[in-house]
Amino acid sequence: MSMDDQQPEPVHVSTEEACSTDEACDQTQSQTETQGEQRRKAESSGIPNSIERLRSEFDKLLGVAVEQGERALDRLGLFGNEAVWMPRVDVLELEEKVQVSFDLPGVTAEEINITLAGNMLTIAGSRSTGTFTTSGQTARVSERPSGQFRRSVPMPVAVDPDKVTASVQNGILSVELEKSSTEKPRQIPISSAAGTGF
Repeated sequence: MSMDDQQPEPVHVSTEEACSTDEACDQTQSQTETQGEQRRKAESSGIPNSIERLRSEFDKLLGVAVEQGERALDRLGLFGNEAVWMPRVDVLELEEKVQVSFDLPGVTAEEINITLAGNMLTIAGSRSTGTFTTSGQTARVSERPSGQFRRSVPMPVAVDPDKVTASVQNGILSVELEKSSTEKPRQIPISSAAGTGF
């Protein structure tokens, strides 16, 4: 036999220590079988794991929708097929109230509908001040949105639904919402016992 015909024998390397007694070998073998059963069960339960993963992803999406209002639904394509534009907004939290300002140039107070459902403030309406063309006219740039608008904004704290005011001035809708009494900071008086000294 030549050297080329000889193949090296495979070497088996074991990481387990040799059993000193039959009882120790039986325990090691049963532990190995238990681990194998657990692995098989985990592999065979792929459907529940994928359902759990899907549920967690859905919970994340709902969290984003609650945080960002309808802007998140619009980005996900869940808002609908109608052409709706969203005005820009600023939310400012003060000590006793929340101020929300929307950019709505060219919109009058009669064209705006404001609702508060729980802690979600929603404005909706329409603006007809966009660029309209007639025959012989060509719009080269048209960036001012027109038509239906809608914007939902979650409040950062609990607000009192009975203490909400709104006004429109210079194309800005300002909404002021008073914080709920549980959210307002309050001074706690400190009483001292008379005659007690340190």
